[in-house]
Amino acid sequence: MINEKRIKRWLKDGTINKSQARKMLADSGKEENELKSNKFIAIVAIIGAVLIFIGFAWLIAKNWHQIPSFIKVFILVGSTLAAFVSGVTLRQRDNEGVGRALITLGALLYVLSLFLISQIYHLATDMQHYAWLLLLAWTVVLMTAYFLDSKENLVVAMLMFFPWAILQYFSPISRTNIDSPGGPVFAVILIFLSSGALLFGLSKFHSSLKHKFTDVYRFWTVFYFLLIFYIISFQSFLPLLSEYSFEGKAFSAFLLLFIILCFSGFIIGTFFAARRKPGLLKEIAGFIGILAVLLLLVLATKAGEGQIGDCYPKSCYDFKTEPDCNAAPDPLICEWKNDPTRGYCSQPNCWEHETEAQCNSVNPELGCNWEKERCNQKQTLACKNYQTCNEHNNKKESCVDQEFCTWTLSYGFHNTPEGLPTSMWLLWIVNNAAFIGFIVLMLWYGQRVGSTKIVNLATFAFIIEVITRYIGFWFDFTGYFAFSLLAILGGLLLILGALFVPKWRRKLIKGTKRSEGKVK
Repeated sequence: MINEKRIKRWLKDGTINKSQARKMLADSGKEENELKSNKFIAIVAIIGAVLIFIGFAWLIAKNWHQIPSFIKVFILVGSTLAAFVSGVTLRQRDNEGVGRALITLGALLYVLSLFLISQIYHLATDMQHYAWLLLLAWTVVLMTAYFLDSKENLVVAMLMFFPWAILQYFSPISRTNIDSPGGPVFAVILIFLSSGALLFGLSKFHSSLKHKFTDVYRFWTVFYFLLIFYIISFQSFLPLLSEYSFEGKAFSAFLLLFIILCFSGFIIGTFFAARRKPGLLKEIAGFIGILAVLLLLVLATKAGEGQIGDCYPKSCYDFKTEPDCNAAPDPLICEWKNDPTRGYCSQPNCWEHETEAQCNSVNPELGCNWEKERCNQKQTLACKNYQTCNEHNNKKESCVDQEFCTWTLSYGFHNTPEGLPTSMWLLWIVNNAAFIGFIVLMLWYGQRVGSTKIVNLATFAFIIEVITRYIGFWFDFTGYFAFSLLAILGGLLLILGALFVPKWRRKLIKGTKRSEGKVK
């Protein structure tokens, strides 16, 4: 589309005359109005497709048990194929917006059909089966995105990609007895990081080919990295990362393979793009710098390792094997019990003894006493050492040196009397500063590449950061003065935000659209 400034420049240098300029301005206005109209029609059609999908799913769910299995499969497969075929047909007849919406509806119906058919024939029985279904869902939808030239289907595939990766990671963990909550948190960050690297490589690869999917991959790259910065901006996650980062239990065969494949895609995509456009080397170097900063911020949490946690006396349940249970240190009295699924270590209970003779014959250290026709327990053995172990709170090394004490990580710094260590406080401030700095960088990047979506996403991330930190202060500070001060501060932020954020956003969008014209 020819813009007004270009037409005026041509008129000024004599390339065109006034009548030609008027005609071109009129045609340009018509073209712009037509593009806006087509965009509006496409949005309305997509909303209609989503409503059809919801209504169809609800109708099937309502009458699901009354329909024979083969008819269920026929309805699901037939409706999916009908949506795809009608969408392709309408696009060939110049009904672009409605055609795209029906192709997206076909993708959604395919995903719905996949899960419902697996339920009909009882194919999905555990987490791993659902992970396989998600893998089959997003890969097929991704193929339809390329074969049918559908940006919307690419977005649907992207929406399913991360849940699949998380589900696949947790699937083997769910079948084992892993009690390290920080391992999965660190793994989630690595999955985000690797996914972002893969998407960046794909965005550069598509950009070098001038493919229309470039914007989608670019947007999701920014989304993943904003999410990583947002996660590590929380104080409550820092102790988890400090305790479990790069711990062996955090890694699995899937996670290692996933990281290798993602970074292989990143290397191949950026190498191909750099060969075609050497000017991209600076952008690639900048991206690698962001990766390095994120890894450095995660590694920096190790400075607070062992400084945030509680030291408790051991109980019988802390011993996972029969030999350890039988060798429990004094004053614990433990016995191994065989369960139908697996054995466990527990302390004998006085109430298990039904007669006075049995109650009086129990080990005296259990504190059993026959009263009111029942065997009662006067004291809990673990409580004897509670005060001794409690002296080692926030001192992991000295806690685990005590034979009868065990270390438990505090998931929030509120659980520790001393609060967050100074090193972790400083890291929290650095993480939030880095998050804001990345937001500013993405605002500039969005303007540079002419992407209003990235600008809007970065603006939204900034607003979420302000709101999150404000709510955090509400939890941190108590008392009338703090309440009054935070209430006044919150009111001022809302008023200032209402005054300046819309103007700031309009200014950014205006600059982005100018950049978009230059890029095109």
